Amino acid sequence: MWQKPSALAAAGLTMGLLLAACASNGGSAGSGGGSSSSSGSIPIGAEADLTGQFAPFGAGLEQGLQAGEHEVNAAGGPLGRQIKLVSGDSASDPVDAVPVASRLVQVDHVVAEVGISGAEAQSVVPTFTGAKVPILTPGGDTFFDTNTNPMVWRLTPSDSQLGVGMAVYGKHTGYTKAAVMMTTGGVAQGLKPVVVKSFVHGGGTIVSTQNLQPDLTSYQSEIAAIIKAHPQVIFSEMDPPTAAVVFKEFHAAGVSIPIIGTDDMIGASMVKAVGAPTLMKVMTNVEGGLFTSPATKVFTDAIAAVSKSSPQPNSSYGYDGVIITALAIQAAGKADSVSINKAIPLVTKPGGTVVYSFSQGLKLLKEHKRITYVGASGPFSYNAQHNVYGPFIAVKVNPAGVYNTVYTMTPTQLAAATP
Repeated sequence: MWQKPSALAAAGLTMGLLLAACASNGGSAGSGGGSSSSSGSIPIGAEADLTGQFAPFGAGLEQGLQAGEHEVNAAGGPLGRQIKLVSGDSASDPVDAVPVASRLVQVDHVVAEVGISGAEAQSVVPTFTGAKVPILTPGGDTFFDTNTNPMVWRLTPSDSQLGVGMAVYGKHTGYTKAAVMMTTGGVAQGLKPVVVKSFVHGGGTIVSTQNLQPDLTSYQSEIAAIIKAHPQVIFSEMDPPTAAVVFKEFHAAGVSIPIIGTDDMIGASMVKAVGAPTLMKVMTNVEGGLFTSPATKVFTDAIAAVSKSSPQPNSSYGYDGVIITALAIQAAGKADSVSINKAIPLVTKPGGTVVYSFSQGLKLLKEHKRITYVGASGPFSYNAQHNVYGPFIAVKVNPAGVYNTVYTMTPTQLAAATP
């Protein structure tokens, strides 16, 4: 467990990083921005949770980032140059994430950051955007719902929508009494009130709420409280080590209660921790839906070119972030951060010619035509807070460890169910 630094120490650290970052880019605290030379590869930051609690999420993002890099470079790259992902491991820790971000800005001079999410994204926003480097985050945490930073862009729908989707699926399945069991992390605790409010709004009742400190050796008291409340379903968010203990102790108690989990509870690590047979019996997960369009095949082909496995959960978000960044570089006509940030709406805003790949967009941009990129995860019609919206799906794992869609929720349906 890390200890939060004092406000004074944190302020001093942040200011020092900002001044150093700006100095490295040849500017003052109020000017500048990351830029690359007019030749050679263009560095794009790819800091993500590659180890630690959220490593399964980071693995999917990394796969998508690499696929995006492959597609862009195979098509010739923006401005006739190759892009180069510069990776960094935030270790699933907001404190550890900051020096990594500082290195990407000061040493690697990245022109944008794609990949970091959650509390880690919150911690590094001052480092990147203070140096005028845009950050495209796949995090759904509700912190960014009211974002006012012009250099922060969301790649995924908010957890506010995820929470509504979990409640919608619970109502669709016929549940009227639910318990909530989530870890004490900031993302889970931000999601919890959304799920509760949405489920109650839809006519349901919450009979028990239990918070779990991650990765303990037993949760018998919390599980006993859940069992005593007799819920029909449990809404949950927990990491694989915590889930392994929770599921084992439910089994030892001879109780099997259906669980509706989040997208962070999807993937090989969760299957390994709990076991596919157990997950098949009790777990359904809700995640952002893969948008069906011509972009889907381009995306899956790019994944196949860089990975031996099929697309992992959340890989489409990292992929789309790279494609948007590369198209923005082409639209801006130069690879500097401030220009890239200004160009993001030029390649995503509705009203242009719709394109589903980097190569399509590159061709039209060279012809000086405006485009609207629709990616593997859907369109990017940003609102004033730079948030996006999309479909959600409920999925269940099969014996092979592959997740199959069992229910789809449209943006319109989610909007109607939002309190």
